[in-house]
Amino acid sequence: MQSFHSVFIRLGITIICLFAISAFVGSWLSAHFTNKAMFEQSKMHLEAALKSRATLVEDHFRVTQMQVANLAVDTRIIEATQSFTDGLNKLEIEVGDSAPSEEQIQNDLESYYSTEFASRIQRQLEISDYLPKSSLERLAQWIYIVENPNAVGNKHEAYIPAVTSSYQRAHDQYHSKLNRYLKSFEFYDIFLFDHNARLVYSARKETDFATDFNHGPYATSNLGNTIRAALGSERNTVITSDLETYSASYFEPALFFAAPVFNGEELVGAVAFQISNEKTNRVVADIHGLRGSGETYIVGDDLFMRTDSRFSDTSTILTQKVDTEASRAVTNGSTGSVITPDYRGVSVLSQYRPLNIEGLNWGMLAEIDETEVREPVNSLIMKLVGVLLVTLAAVAAITYTLFRLGVVKPLASISFTARQIVNGDYSARTPVTGKDEFSILAQSQNQMAEAAQTHINDLERALIEMKELKGLLPMCAFCKSIRDDDGYFRTVETYLVGKSNLEFTHTFCDQCLPLHYPEEPNKLTSDNS
Repeated sequence: MQSFHSVFIRLGITIICLFAISAFVGSWLSAHFTNKAMFEQSKMHLEAALKSRATLVEDHFRVTQMQVANLAVDTRIIEATQSFTDGLNKLEIEVGDSAPSEEQIQNDLESYYSTEFASRIQRQLEISDYLPKSSLERLAQWIYIVENPNAVGNKHEAYIPAVTSSYQRAHDQYHSKLNRYLKSFEFYDIFLFDHNARLVYSARKETDFATDFNHGPYATSNLGNTIRAALGSERNTVITSDLETYSASYFEPALFFAAPVFNGEELVGAVAFQISNEKTNRVVADIHGLRGSGETYIVGDDLFMRTDSRFSDTSTILTQKVDTEASRAVTNGSTGSVITPDYRGVSVLSQYRPLNIEGLNWGMLAEIDETEVREPVNSLIMKLVGVLLVTLAAVAAITYTLFRLGVVKPLASISFTARQIVNGDYSARTPVTGKDEFSILAQSQNQMAEAAQTHINDLERALIEMKELKGLLPMCAFCKSIRDDDGYFRTVETYLVGKSNLEFTHTFCDQCLPLHYPEEPNKLTSDNS
């Protein structure tokens, strides 16, 4: 019985191993293709999110460029530029003795720059480097910045200075309209420059107001470069600057659009927008439709972020460098996807594409953590492993039961009968309960046992008869007759025929033939008597 159990165990283990291998291969293929499908789905999801946000950003910048271009040819802007230019040129003469002394204005400006301007900047700087250079610039800033009671950041709100001038009349006429335009389209600031690159109007009235952008403190800023490029451009040209820190806006990142303003063929100045980073951030950093770790952001050709990271509590614009495979590819004009460590050092699935914004080499990236992409696959693998283990246990139990009933039990019965026959019990028989191979084997074994029993019986009878021929036979000394058990003398032939299955035939030996048949000494043929 033990040997059959051993065979059964080996066979069962073999079947279970084959099933386990098949299940493992099937599970691996399922996980592999599921993983591939999940990555493709994630790529499509990221691509859709990237496309929608990129389209919104491109449209936002395209519309802004169109607005600048349209304002540059608007007759009211042309008139406003000329009015502000003329008014600023006359400001010193028209204010006259209504203004305090030059020394007082200088002291008030220095105090304002020290308390209101420098205190908002987290860096060391020389105030003198940013103070206006000319008396006209200082007077304009004193009237519209220092004397303006509105808080810093709100200098664009309504304010009527104590002095009257042509500039103030122009301000009364155009400022409210330009201010509404600024709020409606969420611009940070609107600027008007004269043809000499002097800032004659600023809605917010920051420290760049009334300064010379050719030689003043902001000449080398991105706004200064943009304005000079616009003033040197043809009609209907829009110049776009990249994001850079702008000192007049308290060293916050700033981006500008500018277009030249012509009155007929005469260049009268330029109009410019400073766009709000918040609006771009809202569009790009919107995580609606993205999963937990998903984010989108913009990088420039210097690989620094142009929008904020959702994983940072502070602004990452122009402070967070993204030197990754995806960022390098997108700033080179490529579109695609890749699994790569991101700027946090976390492995992500990154989808990227360049932005189609005239004048800017920007790229947008949509990313999601690789672990999050693989999480459904890992969950599926764990479930597959659980199902596989349960199935293996069920297969083992079913295999054990079926083999025990269908193989081990019949073989054990046949083996038991065979051992009985070996031990001499030829009457042992294996029960035949079906028509399968084991039943046929049992039936053959039974037939073999019956045939063996028959031969054994025949042999036993022959042995009994042989035993009867053993011992002393009383025989007559003269006629050679034998006395049987009944006391009668019988001839040898008669005695032996009665005691066995022998039959006799008669012939002559070589000695008797010449004695009895001398006439035929060579006759050896036997005749029956």
